[in-house]
Amino acid sequence: MVALLVCFEQMSGMKISYDKSDLFTIGLEEDRANDFAKVFCCKKSNFPIKYLGVPLHFTKLTRNDLQPVTDKIIKRIAGWRGRLLSYARRLTLLKACLASIPIYLMSIIKFPKWAIRMINSHMGHFL
Repeated sequence: MVALLVCFEQMSGMKISYDKSDLFTIGLEEDRANDFAKVFCCKKSNFPIKYLGVPLHFTKLTRNDLQPVTDKIIKRIAGWRGRLLSYARRLTLLKACLASIPIYLMSIIKFPKWAIRMINSHMGHFL
């Protein structure tokens, strides 16, 4: 495996930073996983993790994994509630600012219905 990664480095011209890398194993004994981490000179980590802002898990995502997205939307709306905004300005804020928050995650993972309902509910109340 190490030889394969060295070959990749030589062919691509990129360098792997093992001290910044984490090793994730599924279905491997703890001792064996620790041995692999020592071979690669990196630390061993466990799921769930966030990669590029996307929660990754080997099982179904839970409510706690997606709650930060809905909380972020609710927090933004709370900051705008006290302002006297026209319908057009509220609609512009919803389309430009709030709708863009979950788009990236929704393009990668399937959002559960409870999250979509909660987001739509808060957006609707703001409008």
